[in-house]
Amino acid sequence: MNQVGVALIGTGMWGRRLGAVVKRTLSLRLVTCYSRTPENRNAFATELECESAASFEAAIEHPDVEGVLLLTPNNVHAEQAVACAKRRKHIFVEKPIADTLSDGYKIWDVCRVADVVLMVGHAFRRLGAARKVKQLLNESVLGSVLLAEANFSLPGRLTPDKWRYYRETCPGGPLMQLGIHHADTLQYWLGAVKRVQGTFAHLATSAEIDDVGTALLEFESGVRGTLNSTYGAPKTFFLRLYGTAANLHYETDMAIWPQADQMDAATTLTLRTKIGQETIIFEPRDMLVEELDEFARCINGEAVPETGAAEALAALETIRGAIDSHESGHIYSMETR
Repeated sequence: MNQVGVALIGTGMWGRRLGAVVKRTLSLRLVTCYSRTPENRNAFATELECESAASFEAAIEHPDVEGVLLLTPNNVHAEQAVACAKRRKHIFVEKPIADTLSDGYKIWDVCRVADVVLMVGHAFRRLGAARKVKQLLNESVLGSVLLAEANFSLPGRLTPDKWRYYRETCPGGPLMQLGIHHADTLQYWLGAVKRVQGTFAHLATSAEIDDVGTALLEFESGVRGTLNSTYGAPKTFFLRLYGTAANLHYETDMAIWPQADQMDAATTLTLRTKIGQETIIFEPRDMLVEELDEFARCINGEAVPETGAAEALAALETIRGAIDSHESGHIYSMETR
């Protein structure tokens, strides 16, 4: 198999984990890395056995690099993606695609003009449990879904040296960083969100951002939903669907986090009907390996991104809509954007 050479930009916690995932794939080869702090990028390069680039430009212009993994703060995604696209480099950008819709559309437009792959890191829909739920919905096992509930929360280690600490660089706080994963998965399962109403609060952390966020969702199908995230509570990850024939509870023991490859093993799917309940068996999957293998196939012209610009912008608009609703006091409608 011809491995695709990639540069990894951003060598923080998630960058190190995704770099290790690259090493587990058969389809990608980590060529070089870059982050602003020389000590960090040199340590990363030693650990992951790749080159350490002296600048962002040197990393993405490396002759062996076909694709770039952007694992950087949300507010620089657009600038970096534009630079990659202009050099005809294919782009994988960690979610959210950007922190504003205008930047998200800018990224989409420049990638279309340059005819390069744009893939966004909404990996959680790729979990074996999430795929099984999609199958159950396709088979109408739940009947008609009426209501959805979702929560992704982590205790925040937020300090002034972190970009997630500030409103300017992390609008929406945990709802943007964590809840957006569920915003994508719920729309993968239930279709597009039509309207959203949001409320945010600063209750627990010393950070400048709001550390609690809630979005009330109305899907085009009529299904209602709630989406919640906080940086002030223990690790939590669940999705619940309520249907006319059955309810489905999806819950993960997040003691394993951030070991993403162990999520399916720590997840329970429970189907509850009027006559009892059963545990649903599903095939565990490594969502990050599958995601990056797909990126390589897209670069080789063998696939198109499952989570490309359209899917990423739908998730982002859900969160931005919640923020707009909170600030304006009005329900945000996707139809009038």
